[in-house]
Amino acid sequence: MNAEQSTLALGRVIERQRVDIERRWLERLEREIARAPEVALTHLRDGLPAYLEALAQLLLSNRTARQLSDGSGAEAAWADIAREHGITRVRIGFDITQLIHEFVVLRQVIRDVAEEHGVGDACAEAVLYDLLDAGIRVAVKSYVEARDYDARRRQAEHVGFLAHELRNPLSTAALAVSHLRRQATPGQGRLLDVLERNLRRLGELIDGVLLTQRLEAGKVTCRPSELALGGVMDAALEGARTMASEKGLAFRASYDPEVRVRVDPDLTRAAVQNVADNAARYTDTGAVEISVDDREDHVVIHVRDTCHGISPEELRTIFEPFERGSTPKPGTGLGLAIARRAVEAQGGAIGAESPGPSGCHFWIRLPK
Repeated sequence: MNAEQSTLALGRVIERQRVDIERRWLERLEREIARAPEVALTHLRDGLPAYLEALAQLLLSNRTARQLSDGSGAEAAWADIAREHGITRVRIGFDITQLIHEFVVLRQVIRDVAEEHGVGDACAEAVLYDLLDAGIRVAVKSYVEARDYDARRRQAEHVGFLAHELRNPLSTAALAVSHLRRQATPGQGRLLDVLERNLRRLGELIDGVLLTQRLEAGKVTCRPSELALGGVMDAALEGARTMASEKGLAFRASYDPEVRVRVDPDLTRAAVQNVADNAARYTDTGAVEISVDDREDHVVIHVRDTCHGISPEELRTIFEPFERGSTPKPGTGLGLAIARRAVEAQGGAIGAESPGPSGCHFWIRLPK
């Protein structure tokens, strides 16, 4: 048989012998567990019937062996099944090495069954290895990302607690400034203005850290409601519009304020405001432009500016807390981090590009 015939034959074997493959796989693993009772099966067994069906359909899809070997279809199939059955979720006692071992056992069982049915050439075996290796890659990646998120969540809780504790001495200092101002001379009043301005800036920084860490820790509840887009956009763009006017920048906003959306108004306002303020702050000449694409199931908010641009290296980290790039302008590095987490908390997405020697394009996609 040629490569395509071997691939189709393997697909037919898996399709027809799914029950036998699952039975042999489970029996082999149970024998292993009997010898090592400290080991537990993962949830792969819950999704195995659907996974075998997906593998069979991939092999019967008339794709060439080369197309199957790139792994993209197999990765997508496994990702859907793993998500549906919660196979790679983080939980106490979960063992990623056990999941990988179960994949390896599955590969061996399918190979044995295929050989019994006359499909045992090198091409079919190579395709089988590539398909199951794709599943292993996705499983490991998902597990690592989930563990990383869990670690970041715990860190966010600690930082958030520290930031919250800083509010008390800050409030006391602000109250003391208020009392001193009542008896201050004009010269002392100017010093108190400086002190009050810096206390206010420190308060804004603490508020930014608190919000970022609450979003990072998953402590912010998304409460979507149906409303007109203008009710969110008008308020969110007020600061950027004022800043642009003070700097002599053109500020253009084009959107239908009556478009109906179902979003969390506070989270959406925070996201749009931080991205728009960021554009106005880092643009020295030219314009800031806001536009909205109203699509069937989502809206895309575009923020374009004529700043000096962002390098590819900076684009990779710009949405992380305290990452400010190479700009000398003052800032906390929290605005875009808040925007990202406020958008993702609603099931949306945010991105940025700087395609030319200057200018940036940020976009926010929110489900309707």
